[in-house]
Parts: sequence; structure tokens; C-alpha cells
Amino acid sequence: MTISPKPFSVYLISSAYEHSRKQYVEQLMHAFTGITQVEAIYPSRTRIPFLDQLKELSMLRVGRSLRDGEIGLILTSRNIWRDILQKSKNDEEHFLILESDSKVINIDILEAHFSKVTRNYDMFFWGAWFGHLRLLRSKRRQLQDKYFIGEPLRNAVACTYGYSINRKAASCLLKATNRIAHPVDEFKKYLKPGQLRWGAVVPELISVHDVPSTIQPNSGKMIEKIWIFVLDIRNYFLSLLN
Repeated sequence: MTISPKPFSVYLISSAYEHSRKQYVEQLMHAFTGITQVEAIYPSRTRIPFLDQLKELSMLRVGRSLRDGEIGLILTSRNIWRDILQKSKNDEEHFLILESDSKVINIDILEAHFSKVTRNYDMFFWGAWFGHLRLLRSKRRQLQDKYFIGEPLRNAVACTYGYSINRKAASCLLKATNRIAHPVDEFKKYLKPGQLRWGAVVPELISVHDVPSTIQPNSGKMIEKIWIFVLDIRNYFLSLLN
């Protein structure tokens, strides 16, 4: 990557303990000058008040206890969203949020179109669900070359390794996650349809490096891939109907 002018603010969630991701963090810091690093909250290293109670509450509310890493990501994300509310200059300004394993596919297209694209959305996914995100056919339009933007199918939205939000979205997300329940990237479960203007690009402009997850165990990968494959086929046909 080469150093480029930064037409927008960027947050990077990382940790000094993520040694295997150090090179990727350095690449991102080189690509985006003035990037704001945010230390990831790990309950195993940072005392979280009422951690056990939070797990019990998530079990009662959704039938599954959140993992330590998932709770840490919720708390880290909320810190960023609060900071966005403080720094935002207007309703249109978007802030890009990355993670330590984020991989920028095409920084030139990202920077060239960022401000123009995001002014029409409250929340925009530059990458999501490991490339399986689908756009609604009726809202799909060409951005540049092979890239298309539009409204995503809600079922196909997940992951937090490459999204941007404005202050309206930051405020909504803070209110929605104040009552802990689902993992933070389950946006469709926290937010009601139509509550925010969602947008996305396909194929991804931001992806992830192939490194172990810091949130969940890496066992059962084959079952997960099969399940994603099945859901991807379903979402393809759903996207054609809208």
C-alpha cells in the first residue's frame, strides 16, 4: 500500500497482544495517515464489571450466552461510537471503522468514492460477511469497474471489519446495544428495518486476512462453511426478488 491523502476519519481496533496481526496493523496505519487506534477490550486482560451478569442476561434474552470476546467487541465498539458523537461535524460525515485483520482491496476506489457514496447512507458496509453480502436487485447501481453499490439484503449483513457510520447511526447503535443481547455485528437484530439507511458495495473493497479469530474458536470451520454456502444460495434468490 502507498500513503494517500485521508479524506475521512478512520478508527482501527487492535491490541498489543495480537502479535500475529502486527504486520496487518502496520499496513493499515501506513495506508491511512492519522488513523485513530483503539485498544481492543479483552475481558481476560481488562476487568469488566458484572461480566458474569452480562453473560446471564444475554442467555435470558436470546437463548445464548455471549462469549468474552463478543462482549469485549461490543464495549470497544461503543467507545468508538461515543467518540464519533463527540467528533462529528455534521450529519453527513462518515467514520470508517476497521479491525486488526482488515484488508483493504482497493484503496484508490475507496478514497475516490467514500464521501460521495456515504452522504446517501447512515451506515455503509465496505465489506461484510466475508464477501457473501448481497445487494437488492432493484437498488443496485454501478460504482466503478466491477464494483456496485446499493441497499443490502438485511439477512446477508454481518461482521465489523469494514463499515462506516455517521452520527445518527452512532447514536442509534449506542441506544440499541445499551441492552446487551446479540453479538455486535448482528445489526439486523439490534436495528429495525428502515431505522437507518443502509448501503453496501459488492464485491468487497475491504476484506479480512486469513488469521485465527480473536472472538470465537476456530473449530467446526467446515460446518460453518457449509452453512454459509446454504445461506448464500438462499440470499441470492431473495436479493433477486427485491
